[in-house]
Amino acid sequence: MFQTLLRTLSVTETAQELASSQPTISRELKALEAQLGFALFERKSRRLEPTSRALALNIVVQRSFLSLAEIERAALAIRGERLHRLTIACLPAFAHALIPEVIRALRQKRPDTTFKVHSLEEGALTRDILAKFFDLALVEGNISGTAGVTTTMRCGDLVCIMPPDHALAQHDRLRPTDFGEYDVIYYSDEDTYRRRVDLWFQGAGVTPRLAIETTTASSMAAMVGAGLGVAIVNPMTALASDGTQVVVRPMAQPIAYAVNLWRPDATGRNRLGDEIAEVTTEAITTIARRLAARGLTERMS
Repeated sequence: MFQTLLRTLSVTETAQELASSQPTISRELKALEAQLGFALFERKSRRLEPTSRALALNIVVQRSFLSLAEIERAALAIRGERLHRLTIACLPAFAHALIPEVIRALRQKRPDTTFKVHSLEEGALTRDILAKFFDLALVEGNISGTAGVTTTMRCGDLVCIMPPDHALAQHDRLRPTDFGEYDVIYYSDEDTYRRRVDLWFQGAGVTPRLAIETTTASSMAAMVGAGLGVAIVNPMTALASDGTQVVVRPMAQPIAYAVNLWRPDATGRNRLGDEIAEVTTEAITTIARRLAARGLTERMS
């Protein structure tokens, strides 16, 4: 019940999934909180929000679920089943620009593997990493409050994308002052790199013409392709979007961009999980080299 509540954040939906009733779930939740001696959820706008203590408890609970999952996988292996499944959590930008290459490379090695990709905004994604179990998670910000190991990988610098016929396309490298008279499609306030871009402009005394704010890099690229403005995006999205509708230019003062790869523990729960981490690292390294070869980032070793 606790795990289902963490996932649905709804007493009604939890009752439906568990073939129970809303009063029963509410009663059992109160009994559990009384037994524990602390609140697990707060009600906000008719939805539940887990408390910090609930998230801390969930780290321990996950270990029990993990043990059960390992027993199930072992039973399948003993029975001779060829069933492998990987669950990946990532930002929409990575689902678009990185994960397809990762899955393609891994399926060449293990064609019987199936995948489940959870693509969410950073805030919701971090909450899900705390509340669920994934074989791998890719985020921009740091993940705290959960067991596991995070590896930070630099994959280039933020770059500017624009329509091919845009005036800024004539520049080899873009300075903050170059943006003064043009519409800019911007990260939303909660984005990890929004503050760094703001500081980049502020340092030059420039206030960009904010035309559109959006939450995903892929939507920024689509809007640029539609001729709605220019955007400063992560290098993976830029490479995936580069073509007839969008061109890419580097920044005169680089803003380094990195990806945080999260694993449940130091060694991985199985060899398959280790392999996807290796393939992901290789894919990010390849992207960094492509960017450096095109002069879109500082050359990296």
